[in-house]
Amino acid sequence: MTDAPSMNELLKDAPTNWGKWGPDDEVGALNYLTPGEVMRGIGSVRTGRVFTLQRMIGDPKGDPVWPGRTPAVRTQILDESNWYDGAGGPEYPGGLHYADDKLDAFLQGSTQYDALGHLWYDGKI
Repeated sequence: MTDAPSMNELLKDAPTNWGKWGPDDEVGALNYLTPGEVMRGIGSVRTGRVFTLQRMIGDPKGDPVWPGRTPAVRTQILDESNWYDGAGGPEYPGGLHYADDKLDAFLQGSTQYDALGHLWYDGKI
């Protein structure tokens, strides 16, 4: 163990918005994201370039934030072969067929699933 200060000590003078928007608030600082702020952000756009901020789901190198976690695993549950020669695909009107996949993953293992408030200390998110 180290002689690191406690979280209470580290956070004693930190700013807080806890309770700022009332007891029923569920979005916290997202309350600052008003339509006016969205329009102000749009005003700063100079090009139409698009880029991703996500991490690859199921990165074979694992999770760089939490080493030791296994990568996500995608399992094909149904595909067109499930309807070949009575292989057991569900029967739907009009002959509808579909693909179905299952993802087994840690929810904080990709930026697409991560929540703003999934960490807490001393009973506060």
